[in-house]
Amino acid sequence: MKNKILVVQLEAIAGDIDKNIEKVKGLLENKKCKEVDLIVLPELWTIGWDCPNFNKCSEELSSSKVFDFLKYIAQKYNANVIGGSSVLKKENEKDRNTCLIFDRQGNLIATYDKYHLFSHRGQSEGTYLEEGTTGLLVNTDIGKIGISICYDIRFPELFRKYAFNGADIMVNMAAWPSAFVDEYITLSKARAIENQVYFISACLTGKINESFYFSGNSQVCDYKGRIIAKLEKEEEVLYAEIDTDEMKQYKKQMPILNDTKAKYNLMEI
Repeated sequence: MKNKILVVQLEAIAGDIDKNIEKVKGLLENKKCKEVDLIVLPELWTIGWDCPNFNKCSEELSSSKVFDFLKYIAQKYNANVIGGSSVLKKENEKDRNTCLIFDRQGNLIATYDKYHLFSHRGQSEGTYLEEGTTGLLVNTDIGKIGISICYDIRFPELFRKYAFNGADIMVNMAAWPSAFVDEYITLSKARAIENQVYFISACLTGKINESFYFSGNSQVCDYKGRIIAKLEKEEEVLYAEIDTDEMKQYKKQMPILNDTKAKYNLMEI
């Protein structure tokens, strides 16, 4: 099955949901794609990365501007939408870094709360937000999609779980710092190779302040880790075509996952 993918890369305006919505709308309209199967946005495209202001910008799902916009683009483009992430309020809990996922009809079919919060090197995501408690594998009309947000990509156990449960595509939405761009590119390729899936990386670009720049470099890797479409640091919508039938045929010829041991023994000397 061949599918058409759009990946949105933008420089988020800090704390301004309305302006960021208009920016994404314009980027998609400029791309002029008539047929789309999947649209993917980056982490916190809604407000940018600014931990102390996360809670000030959080929304209730029932009145969320982000929810309404993602539903709109799903219906407008007749596409599945993996909506990047925004900060959403949780009843009687801390806010969470949450991805909203819609089908082609604009129905909300799932939400994913970021599993691993990043609180190192002067960042404090875990101070302001609550971590998620489960991974998410979404069944769509283009295949099973494993969902992850930014720092999650450093934990291969999550993606292996997706692979063993039949994932065809894995997605990582990020606000990754430019100082570590090589790691992000390499980790994306590694997750694709080791799990024999298509891997979509959607990342912010530009800056929040004078000392914090995002890496950009959104890309789509095939099941062999080959980059089939890639951006640098521009604000743009990346287009890629993937073929999951071709991927499944390759996996039959090279059933690597079948050789994984249930338990690995270790000798230390």
